[in-house]
Amino acid sequence: MARTKTVIVNDVEYELQSVNFSWYSNLTDLYINPAHGRKNTAKYTDALIKGCVTKPAEVAKAGLKFFDDQDDLATPGELVREIENFLAERGGPGSSKDKSAT
Repeated sequence: MARTKTVIVNDVEYELQSVNFSWYSNLTDLYINPAHGRKNTAKYTDALIKGCVTKPAEVAKAGLKFFDDQDDLATPGELVREIENFLAERGGPGSSKDKSAT
C-alpha cells in the first residue's frame, strides 16, 4: 500500500501518495536529467502533481494546468517541494498516515 501524507500549502490541504522508486527515477530521467540535455521543469511538475496528489481531486486531475488557470506561480513550486520531501521520507511501520502543516 502506498504511503500517504496530508500537507498544507498556501492554506489548501493536499493529500499525497507515494510512488515507487522506478516511477520517480524514470520521471527525473525524462524531465530533469534527460539524455538530450534539455531540462523540462513544467512537465516534471505536472507529472509529479498528477502522480502524487490525490486530493483535491481537481488538482490531481488537472495537474499544473489547475494552477496555470489561476495564474498561481507560487503554489506549484511549494507543492513540488512538499512532494519531494515526502517521497524522500523513509516509510516504515506506522508511517502510512501522517499530518503536516506547512
